[in-house]
Amino acid sequence: MKKMEQLPQQSVGYYFFRSKDVHVENGSAFITFFVRLTRETSFRKEGKVQTQVQSVWVDIDEVMFGHASEKVRALPDCMQRYELTQSVFYNLYELSNSCPEELFCITPYHRKSTRKKFIT
Repeated sequence: MKKMEQLPQQSVGYYFFRSKDVHVENGSAFITFFVRLTRETSFRKEGKVQTQVQSVWVDIDEVMFGHASEKVRALPDCMQRYELTQSVFYNLYELSNSCPEELFCITPYHRKSTRKKFIT
């Protein structure tokens, strides 16, 4: 009897990444924002877990510190990663099409999150 090849088990995760950093150039302070929505598909192949990362939407922006709102200035200088449900992920994707600047300061409903501060 032929051995049936096992189909790989796979799981899909939805993530929102945001980072904010303040830096000074030639005496002027700037805030740099980076935002990304990714879908990560993990599967087991030949006994090893492999992950395929698909960036669905990415944006980067830089503004002068003095031109940023108080809300934006108050955000921590760090990188944040949020694990989302599929529905929240697609709602954020829709928001990225209509109001992308809102994603720089939004904290989405999430399953879990991690935060890494930048080394200063």
